[in-house]
Amino acid sequence: MTTTLENTRRPDITFHGSGRIDITARVAKALSLHQGDVIDIAHDDGEYYLYVKHRNAVGRHEAQCAPTYKGRTCNNLRAHSRRLCQAVLKVNGNYTTARLPVGEPLQHQGLGTALPIIIKRNIPR
Repeated sequence: MTTTLENTRRPDITFHGSGRIDITARVAKALSLHQGDVIDIAHDDGEYYLYVKHRNAVGRHEAQCAPTYKGRTCNNLRAHSRRLCQAVLKVNGNYTTARLPVGEPLQHQGLGTALPIIIKRNIPR
């Protein structure tokens, strides 16, 4: 017997080879992300952490968050950084798209609130 839905887990963050980063509402809420915030990924002892590098940055920045659409209640965000995407895709072993889950938020000494990214666990479409 086969099932139609083999995997029901949805990704929390998606990195595309073009440099587009799709951030779900769950991640945005956990990090208190808003339009204009700049995200980054830190590597520490084999762990990868997503965190907010700059809050409400003025001007144009790489990996700066923007809403996915211009509606009143847009909770999903998008950022663009080819360097960040290529680094994640290289570690993930996939060179087109990495659809990744994240762990629970934690307080990191140097980063503040951060989300551990489960970088080796690519969620199939």
